[in-house]
Amino acid sequence: MTSREPAAWTCLAEVLGIEGNGLLFADARDGEELIGRCRDAGYTVVAVDTAGVTDFREAQRRIADGLRLPETAGRNLDALADSLADLARYWPGAPRLVLAWCRPERVIEADPTGWFRLTDVLTEATERLWRGGTDPADRLFETLLLAEGYDG
Repeated sequence: MTSREPAAWTCLAEVLGIEGNGLLFADARDGEELIGRCRDAGYTVVAVDTAGVTDFREAQRRIADGLRLPETAGRNLDALADSLADLARYWPGAPRLVLAWCRPERVIEADPTGWFRLTDVLTEATERLWRGGTDPADRLFETLLLAEGYDG
């Protein structure tokens, strides 16, 4: 699809039929199906698994690596925020990008403060990146959290 008209852009919650904005929770058992639906809707999906990770900095590093961001984005939240603001540079062919964060529950349980700091950066990136479809740097960026046992 080459159209950059706003009507061509649908938020991820609508595509998947789940509630949320920017940060969407779903059960990991539905992960394959949901990722497939994202791809069918024209989203580029970057899957990052944090099974067993208990520290938000390690989760941050894995997210930055998965998104092919500079190394500093993996260890500094300001650098992560700056890099996410420049997703068009790192993902020029992906105007719709989904971070499929698989198994975040250990980070949530073990480091809730770090979890909130990290997800705030991801949510702010979602809010900042979309300007209405006319700017070539516009990106739909959302995070799909696939948690074990999530029952919404």
